[in-house]
Amino acid sequence: MRFRHESIQSFAADLLSALGAPAQTASTVAASLIDGDLRGRSTHGVAMLPLYAEMIAAKAIDPSAEPAIEHLASCMISVEGRSAFGQVTGRIATATGIDTASNRGVAVIGLRNGSHLGRLGEWAEQAAAAGFVFMAFCNAGGGAKNMAPFGSHERKLSTNPIAFGIPTFDALPFDVIADFATSQVSGAVMGEHFRSGTALDDEWTITASGEPLASAQAFMAGEGALLPLGGRVTGHKGYALAVIAELLSGIAGGAVVGEQEPEWFSNGGMWVLIDPTNFLSIKDIESRVASVAEHLRGDVVRLPGEGSHQHEIMAREEGLEFPGHVLASISTLAKKLDVDMPTDMAESAGTSCDAKNNLKTW
Repeated sequence: MRFRHESIQSFAADLLSALGAPAQTASTVAASLIDGDLRGRSTHGVAMLPLYAEMIAAKAIDPSAEPAIEHLASCMISVEGRSAFGQVTGRIATATGIDTASNRGVAVIGLRNGSHLGRLGEWAEQAAAAGFVFMAFCNAGGGAKNMAPFGSHERKLSTNPIAFGIPTFDALPFDVIADFATSQVSGAVMGEHFRSGTALDDEWTITASGEPLASAQAFMAGEGALLPLGGRVTGHKGYALAVIAELLSGIAGGAVVGEQEPEWFSNGGMWVLIDPTNFLSIKDIESRVASVAEHLRGDVVRLPGEGSHQHEIMAREEGLEFPGHVLASISTLAKKLDVDMPTDMAESAGTSCDAKNNLKTW
């Protein structure tokens, strides 16, 4: 079945309110999660709610907290998340960056204690929609270590995501957006395979023997590690990007691996926003975007961000689709919080093995 995103968003906001979030916070986070589902990034959609409930219970997220903003040098901003919902911190940080870059041409934002900043692509989209180039590098504050350095099999780094956004103005109906982990796949993808029981790809993981893991259950039990982006042959590239993201996040004020062993993760990061119209006119930028798009696109070739754009159009028209195990885990949470779940969703719920996140990650 497919479900109207409006009813799911309202339901998600009710759940967040029951978890202690003020009304505006609940609305903001619910909208962010639904945005992930609409764009085909279900690993960062409403399926995150049971994890957030765990993090709130463990005080890794403070649902009533508000981030603090400190203006440093002329174009530099420090954002202390205070363990608020990352969707609130990310939205405020990006809006502050847009305002600063509008006046200064560039903004550099350091984030710390961001809990889970959600889908980095959302902040790239927010900045690009306002006409700004966006770059983000994030770590997990020393937690969620599940990726091996290149040449190793031990879990030493988190998946340390990075994201980029390029505004296309009127040249294309979408902006160019890239958002990915510096490991072969994100931790959220591994969590989804754990819940669904789907086998892992051989190119994703490594063990002490050098062989991959087939079972996400084994991975979630602590066996093996994720390979850096590029895998066994060219993983030095993904590993280098992960180290860069780790260090930039630390320079921005967040904790880094090796400093502490936190029970949970908390995203830190460095974001950069640039006003490209200081280099070229909008007309010239559109011309360059159009040239690149015409050169690259074909029957099976899309630009970064195009697939998400197309998925959103379809999902808004036809509704959202969720696996039964996702609906089951949300149904369990709703019953615990005494929140009414939309009838059609409750009737479609399957079974879920999503009990406790023993790895304290994702």
